[in-house]
Amino acid sequence: MFLKNDNLKTDKRKFFKIKQEDLQKHIFVFSVFLIPTVSFVVFWLVVNIQSVLNAFRLEIGGELQWSFRNWQYFWRDLTTSSGLVDMGMIIRNTLLYFFINVGVILPLSFVFSYFLYKQIAGYKFYRIIFFAPNLISAAVLATLYKFMLNPSIEGIVPQIYMLFTGLPSPNFLMDERYALGAVLVYCLWTGFSVNLVMFNGAMERIPQEVIEAAKLDGVGVGRELFGIILPMIWPTISTLLITTTSGMFMASGPLLLLTGGAYGTNSLSFWIYQQVQAQSAPYYPATVGFIFTLVGVPIVLGVKKLAEKIYPEVQY
Repeated sequence: MFLKNDNLKTDKRKFFKIKQEDLQKHIFVFSVFLIPTVSFVVFWLVVNIQSVLNAFRLEIGGELQWSFRNWQYFWRDLTTSSGLVDMGMIIRNTLLYFFINVGVILPLSFVFSYFLYKQIAGYKFYRIIFFAPNLISAAVLATLYKFMLNPSIEGIVPQIYMLFTGLPSPNFLMDERYALGAVLVYCLWTGFSVNLVMFNGAMERIPQEVIEAAKLDGVGVGRELFGIILPMIWPTISTLLITTTSGMFMASGPLLLLTGGAYGTNSLSFWIYQQVQAQSAPYYPATVGFIFTLVGVPIVLGVKKLAEKIYPEVQY
């Protein structure tokens, strides 16, 4: 009888001990996820709900009313030249910045990463050249670039321009004929470093046995690059492609540091930033942001589905 009671007490102690351990685990997990959850609710959910509501609001006569008039303003700005905002130019620039990232920088980063991976002659020097823009402060780099293009201080680019044309050089960042191109060149110059790190890391993970077997089979450079390496690191490429596409309408060059959005270089995200900084009514920018969110979501989902179908994921 006493033995039975002792066993019962022991089982109860074990039970309560297990319960206490489970409780501690739950408290630990709860505490780990509490801060990011609160941050998500406060800084994303609440903010975006307010933005969605503002997309259907308008201040009329000092009174806040529900209205679709901002949507009409957007259509007017998009389709005519009589609006207050040149929305067509802004969207065109935004898509150009996006194309530079996806259509130029991404494929070139893949090719450059391959040559660094193959350790061509001088690859360490080229690695420094590609990574150097990421090691310098963005403000310093933008200031250096502005000096290079400034004819009043005889920057290198104006000197080259005058040498080949014999004409006085314009200030490329303050002339509507050249400002957009100058910003795109800056984006191209500084846009490789992160992609190179990602692609180079993915290529280094490829088993050398696969590459050596391809060499024994007489596989050339082109087939090795596009037939072996590309499929094997496709998850990395598709991830970058999807994340870049998700920010399609937020794509922008360093406009704050170079042109301030002037001279025909403005983008959608920078224009919204300007409206917020100017402390003007938030309702029209909220409408524009909401419209492009509705446009962007199906595009991102379509790119994701397409990327998953191009190459199956390879485990190695």
